[in-house]
Amino acid sequence: MSTRWTPKWKAIEIEYNNKKTVVCYDETTKLYVCPICSPNCAKGVSTDYSSYFFNLEDLKRHLDAHKEGFWLKKRIRSEEEEEESKISFGEEEGEEE
Repeated sequence: MSTRWTPKWKAIEIEYNNKKTVVCYDETTKLYVCPICSPNCAKGVSTDYSSYFFNLEDLKRHLDAHKEGFWLKKRIRSEEEEEESKISFGEEEGEEE
């Protein structure tokens, strides 16, 4: 199996949040491309890097993630979590000998 292919992109309309959204669909691999990650695809420009999906449900979940900005909200570890990870074997609370 090859990791490279000659894509045959086709701009299609899908319904997302009760609106028509144009996304690219590759007829060769049957992959969908995120229109936010790769806005030039709908214009006919080939993508070098993007997010690809096998089905529309996964693409819609990814579009929801863009809306929420999940990767922009980093979870900050608290001091307590860091200290707990430093506890070595035999130092746990409540351990009896």
